Amino acid sequence: MEKRRNGIVRVTVYCLLVVFLIAIINLQINMNELKSVIENYDEEIIALEDDIAEYRILLRTEKDDAYYERRARLLNYHFSNEIIFYNDFAE
Repeated sequence: MEKRRNGIVRVTVYCLLVVFLIAIINLQINMNELKSVIENYDEEIIALEDDIAEYRILLRTEKDDAYYERRARLLNYHFSNEIIFYNDFAE
């Protein structure tokens, strides 16, 4: 009877150890996934901070005629009396 009880206790302890081991492995896998997600978010934060810095510089620049002309060129606008040439050979 006593040996049978010791055997049941041993099997129970071994089962608990296996469950704890599986839980620890699962937590490690989840931690690695979360670390990669955090790294991706850190990269995104850096990119957004760079964009914010660029926009702050744009907001601080003087708004004169040359500024508005540069902005219009970026949006593909041109003067009405301007002749535009396209270079198709670069492609």
